[in-house]
Amino acid sequence: MTRQEFITELRTALEGQVSRAVLQDNINYYETYIMQESRKGRTEEEVLEELGNPRLIAKTIIDSTPEEEAGQEYHSYQEERYEQEPEFTVNGRAYSGWKAKAMKWTTIIALIGIVIGIIALVAGVISLLAPILVPLLIIILVVRMLSRK
Repeated sequence: MTRQEFITELRTALEGQVSRAVLQDNINYYETYIMQESRKGRTEEEVLEELGNPRLIAKTIIDSTPEEEAGQEYHSYQEERYEQEPEFTVNGRAYSGWKAKAMKWTTIIALIGIVIGIIALVAGVISLLAPILVPLLIIILVVRMLSRK
């Protein structure tokens, strides 16, 4: 599927289901998104594969548009939204949307695992040294107390 086929299918699925403003806002959003991702070096095919079926996207848009706003002017997307930095970058590759969220959660889970591992390592070292250090500290304290008298 090409970008134009994607946009045409999305437009066809939205026409008559949402206001002209909502339709145009979403068409503008997806056209801009596809172009920006292509400028980042991704192929149009990769971007369209990530987006998925335009009819499913249209259904989501229709379902998420409040009935009282479906036929009215709808708040339009602001252009600066499209110019923002990607949500997450790994090894020079930018991730946005659900992939960015997945990468963030993966990173958070990995960091939590590392912290738990460090705590377990410290606890293991302490448990190994405690039988030696506790009596040693008691002996040192007794010797110091006796040497003062």
